[in-house]
Amino acid sequence: MSVVAAVFTAAAWLVARPPGIWVARVRLATPRLGMMRPATLITPLAVVTCAVVIVVGLPPARLIAALTVGGVAWFAARQLRAERVRRRARVQRDAVAEALGLMAAELRAGILPHRVLSGLAPDFPFLAAASRAAELGGDVSSALRRQSAAPGCELLSTVASAWMVAERAGAPLARTLDRLESSTRDDREIEREVQSGISPARATGRLMAVLPVVGLTMGSGMGADPFTVLTSTVPGALCLAAGSACACAGVTWVNRIATTAERSG
Repeated sequence: MSVVAAVFTAAAWLVARPPGIWVARVRLATPRLGMMRPATLITPLAVVTCAVVIVVGLPPARLIAALTVGGVAWFAARQLRAERVRRRARVQRDAVAEALGLMAAELRAGILPHRVLSGLAPDFPFLAAASRAAELGGDVSSALRRQSAAPGCELLSTVASAWMVAERAGAPLARTLDRLESSTRDDREIEREVQSGISPARATGRLMAVLPVVGLTMGSGMGADPFTVLTSTVPGALCLAAGSACACAGVTWVNRIATTAERSG
């Protein structure tokens, strides 16, 4: 209880009397990560205080089970976030390929490259920076190269190089973009075939990770009560932690194999 009292006292002291540097940064309107405003410290301190109180008050078995559940939740959140990033990157790559096709078609029709960019920028936001650079007489290739760092926009780096060569040497940009769009279309077809092959592997890995939960639920329905054993006894909690670690490692391994197949494909 002395630890809990000390934590509460420290939290109350920080909220009531924040350090002077925090106050100075708030008044100067230059908050930084790690030097947050005193008002924003209340929620993190409350969360940390509650976590400390729970950890101190839990028996060893329930503590191990709670840490295991927290770790699995963190791992699942990371997997979902990575999947969203991969999905957005695929959608962005399709958009870049479509924009290349439209750029090549308009350039073949005789429209100036700068007008092509300004016309496509409203429908393709990743061309907005290059369009502004073209309108202001700036370096379009540099703007495209900077945008290529975004997930799914890697092809813009090649477009930037083609644009620079066209500006400096007078090479026909339309023909280069036409060939690039044709190559990109073939690459996208190969990528779709690879995705259709590795998607079942990802789904199988996730299913195998969830199956133990289904088994525990079935055992609980049959009267075995495995959840009590896993959360109330130290050997059971250790088994829960080891099984969860193996499941997370299996999902990570499958995802790494699938990611390697995507890159090599």
